[in-house]
Parts: sequence; C-alpha cells; structure tokens
Amino acid sequence: MSLPRFRFYSLIFVTTLAKLLMNTARRMVYPFAPAFARGLGVDLAAVTSVIALNQATAVLGPVGASFADHYGNRRIILFSLVMLCIGCVAAGLIPLYGTLVLALFLAGLAKSIFDPSFQAFIGTHVPFEQRGKFIGMTELAWAGATLVGIPLAGMTIQAVSFQTPFLVIGILAAACFVFIFRLMPEDRPPAGNTGKKIGQLLINWRQIMKNRQVIGMLSFAFFMALGSDILFVVYGAWLEQSYGLSLAAIGMGTILIGMAEVAGEAITAFFSDRIGLLRTVFIGMILTAGAYFLLPVLDRGVPCVLGGLFLVFLCFEFTIVTAMSLATELMPELRASTLSAFYAVGGMGRVVGAFCGGLIWTKTGIFHISMIAGVCTLAALACMIAGFIRFSRS
Repeated sequence: MSLPRFRFYSLIFVTTLAKLLMNTARRMVYPFAPAFARGLGVDLAAVTSVIALNQATAVLGPVGASFADHYGNRRIILFSLVMLCIGCVAAGLIPLYGTLVLALFLAGLAKSIFDPSFQAFIGTHVPFEQRGKFIGMTELAWAGATLVGIPLAGMTIQAVSFQTPFLVIGILAAACFVFIFRLMPEDRPPAGNTGKKIGQLLINWRQIMKNRQVIGMLSFAFFMALGSDILFVVYGAWLEQSYGLSLAAIGMGTILIGMAEVAGEAITAFFSDRIGLLRTVFIGMILTAGAYFLLPVLDRGVPCVLGGLFLVFLCFEFTIVTAMSLATELMPELRASTLSAFYAVGGMGRVVGAFCGGLIWTKTGIFHISMIAGVCTLAALACMIAGFIRFSRS
C-alpha cells in the first residue's frame, strides 16, 4: 500500500463507518415503514413507494461516480458524504414526507457514488494480491447495517422519535467527512482524463463497454442481483405463510441473514486472495446456485429453512464481494466508471427481481422461486465464462 500503515487502516475504519451509515439510512425504511407512515401522517403505500426510488438511485450512480475518473476519487467521496449529511439532517429536523423522500434519495445516490469511488481508491493504493482483503473489510458495513445499524435505529425510534435516527446519521456523516478530509490524500486522475470536458465521461463509458471482461462482469452483476432479489422479497412471506412465524420471529431471520453476510465478507477478506479472486467467484457461483436449488428440499421446518437461507446469503455475499474486488482490476485507468457500472447494472437486476419475485410468488410458490433464482445464477456463471475465459490473472 502507498500510504503509511496506521493512516491507511484509520482511513479504512472511517470509510467503513461512513458506508455503514449510508447502508443504515437506506435499509431502515424496510422494517420501520409503518413507524415512518404514522409519524408523517401518510399511508403505508406512500412510504413503501420511496423504496423503489431508493433502488433507482443505483442506476443514477454511474453518472456521479464517473466524475471520480475526471476529478479524483477523494472529491467525489467527500461530496457523497455532504449529500448524506444534508438529506439526513433535513429529515431529522423537518418531519415532512418530502424531506423523507429527499433523505432516502440522497442517501441512495450517496452510496451509489461513494462505493465505486472508494473501491477505485483502494484499487489505486492496494496491490492486486491484497485487494480482496480490503474490499471485504469495508463491505462488512453492509452486514453491519443489519446487525447494528437497524437495531439501534429501532431502539432510537421507540425511545425518541422516527426522525432521530436520521439526525444521528447526519451528525456522524459530518464527522466522517472531517476525518476523511484529513486522512485521504488528494488523488489526481490519469493525465488523459485531466482537464477534459464532461463529454469525456461518455467516452469513458464507450471505452469500458468495449472490454469483453467488463461486459461479462456487468452481465454477471445483473443476473446475480436478479436471482437474489427474487428470493429476498418473498422469504418473509414464505416463513409467515408456511410456518406461521410472527413479525418478530421473521426479524430474527433478518439478523441471521446479517450473520451470513458477515461470514461471507469474512471469507472474502481472509481467503479470496489466497484462492484467487476469479477462482473464488466461480466457486461461489456454483455454491450459490446449489444453495438455491437446495431450498425446496429443506422446506421441512423452520430450522431447516433458516439454515438454507443462511447458506444462500453466505454463498451469495462472498461471491458478489469477491467479484467487486476483481472488478477493480479490469480497467485500472477507469476504475470508478467500471465499478459504478457494476453497481448500476446490479441495481437494475434488483429492481427487476423485486418486481418479478412478488408476481411469481403469488402465482406459484417457493419451488419456482428457488429454481428461477438458481437458473439466474447459472446464467451469471455463463456470462463470466464468456467474459473471462482468456483471463490469466486470478
């Protein structure tokens, strides 16, 4: 790594905290939508409709994150924290539906440009042989939102008000801005990108879309996200309808998913570099598809079902996080553009999966959900084979 060790690890810690704040701001609307609806005096549909807007920001992310290749990763990272802070402080101080929409939109957009920009920064400062370790460490913030951020937000809502978590997140985001401003060195884009007009961003996109490995990676991201969200949006209904679990019990299942995500990210951090990133992604896709296909077989009781869900999300998480690490090396000169495209295409897959999952569930059941999710994962495998068959680095 090109920075002093203590300074670099301090930066990793602060940026992981910033990612946890963004993830919590985005994800807490799911379990606490009724509380937000009551607090704002609107119906539940008005709040849940914001979720679709939140997901759509993944498609807008590349527009912002591509600026990192033009102006530098540090500036875009700091700008994303400003957006998070403004949105959350507004929602914390002004209890209006419009400010909730603004907060979630800015939180989603901030995450969509923060993640690829910081991963591009890691790609610049960390050797390829250690890339999986550091990407995996920072991605612990995703599971951390489920295990720590959302439970704390729930206790805060119950003890104070539905607005308070946003205000706390906004204040902590401002603190993260200060530390990152001091710890992260100013980075300069490659000479070919400096001083060019905004039209260069379109040229960047055309350039990365000519790369066969990038096309394979983007197709992989779409199908993996599609398969995951087809199951994710209905697993609660499955547990409730098939086994009569209460909402509290389903909430415990969400904690279990968070534990699976932590385990998956830990596998990426500690083992993917040793096995090889490309090899780990291929192994992960095969295991994930197998876990999907196994779910109907495990539909024999709550312990078996929860074990199956744990296995699914464990395999999915270490596969997708390792793929992020691999994506940092596909086009080193355009890392932010490549990674933002990865997130955008994955976001489109999640939107399609969320829409299709509900329709499939109402007409069939968990067997078809599992089979389609498994087939989507095999499609992702086929895309990676087509894109990386000649890729020699692993």
